[in-house]
Amino acid sequence: MRPAAFLDRDGVINLDAEYVARVEDFRFVDGALEACRSLAEAGYALVVVTNQSGIGRGYYTLAQFDTLCAWMRATFAAAGAPLAGIYHCP
Repeated sequence: MRPAAFLDRDGVINLDAEYVARVEDFRFVDGALEACRSLAEAGYALVVVTNQSGIGRGYYTLAQFDTLCAWMRATFAAAGAPLAGIYHCP
């Protein structure tokens, strides 16, 4: 077993711009990646948990969300903060 940090997405990892579903609209909160790298280096598993009511409301699709999540995983890994999981509720 190892400790885990559960991180909300909108407003914690990225600036909350309402219904962010595209990479080009995603803006990291200043210092978020660095803080996540510090947690990863301290042995924490990083887990993103996020409400995504935009899917349920039809503003964007699950496929669009999955594309953004794949980009997030790659970006976090490149920053030295690999994600153990991304879980959402539409």
